[in-house]
Amino acid sequence: MHAVVLRYFQEVARRGSVRRAAAVLNVASSAVNRQLLKLEAELGVQLFDRLPGGMRLTRGGELLLRHVGDTLQDFERVRAEIDDLRGVKTGHVPIAAVDSLLVEFLPRGLEAFRAEFPAVTYSIRAVAPADVPPEVVAGRADIGFTFVAKPPAGAQFVASISAPIGVLMSAGHPLARKRRIEFDECRRFPALVQEGPLPRAAEIDPDFNAFRESLPPKLVSNSISLLKHALHHNMGLSYFTKLGFLREIAEGELVWRPLASRAINTLRLGLMIPTERRLPIVTTLMVELLTRRLRDVERAS
Repeated sequence: MHAVVLRYFQEVARRGSVRRAAAVLNVASSAVNRQLLKLEAELGVQLFDRLPGGMRLTRGGELLLRHVGDTLQDFERVRAEIDDLRGVKTGHVPIAAVDSLLVEFLPRGLEAFRAEFPAVTYSIRAVAPADVPPEVVAGRADIGFTFVAKPPAGAQFVASISAPIGVLMSAGHPLARKRRIEFDECRRFPALVQEGPLPRAAEIDPDFNAFRESLPPKLVSNSISLLKHALHHNMGLSYFTKLGFLREIAEGELVWRPLASRAINTLRLGLMIPTERRLPIVTTLMVELLTRRLRDVERAS
């Protein structure tokens, strides 16, 4: 029953000011300060140094702040499960995923899920492949999508789909007529490169890694939308899985071809969940829906 005071404490710690925290929380500064004083009296320790420039956590406050995040997350999960038992289809689903899945796959999944669970809220963030497992383990995401590799302690893959990195190009590109493409053939054309490192799973193919590192990029961007635009206008070749380009490939606007390198064609992209905490019922249902959709995509390809 301490959820309110813990939120007040957390917000003051973030903002370094009772006044700024009260503005974010949309409550009176006096109410926030009163709750903090009550919490300090209950714990028998001062949580903040009150300085002219604002509020600074004491050692006791730092210890409490570490605990508050997990406590509030657990509270929200329990409340969502209680609501579900009451027949109220609500809850919050945090997801971390490689950005190609945010283009089409996840939006369509949300659309299907929303029809049955209109009150559910979501936080969905594009995350570099190597950063997805830490997000799941730390509790910042309950569902993660990344390339399949050995998961860290506290997480597991529950579903996966074949997701080799191949060559994307405009439908009129000279290489579009080929069934498989050699690295040397790609070097003849400008490279359109996504900003950031390759997924660690790609390390299974040292030839592909050496090839990518040897390419002088014509365009580097962290925006898939921009890279799509460049591909449509035949500015060069790009190297992705199919998953962020399913519609364009199906409609013949873009062409995807596999690379003639066996290891890179074994890559898989998986759905990851935590193993050391229980997921809310609504999140479990979301996992089941996304697992079915992964299987549908694999069958269609």
